[in-house]
Amino acid sequence: MGRNIAALLLAFTLSSGCSKIRVHSAPDVKPGPYVGAKQAVRKTRQYWYDFDYYGHVVLAALDIPLSLVADTLLLPYDAYQSRN
Repeated sequence: MGRNIAALLLAFTLSSGCSKIRVHSAPDVKPGPYVGAKQAVRKTRQYWYDFDYYGHVVLAALDIPLSLVADTLLLPYDAYQSRN
């Protein structure tokens, strides 16, 4: 039981930086297909060019595949939202 709770907390902690979650919670971003992955790539490029944040490049780069998976799972919802 304790390991399940720890695994769940770890999953929520890791997904809290997911670009897909940030895109869906931001009111000014227009929904569309693979917006979270595009945001993750933009963030990775931004951190790459900022010399002070090289540690963040690794975390931002890890966010790209997570955002791709989340974008693929939520693709029908995003397609519906972008039509309305």
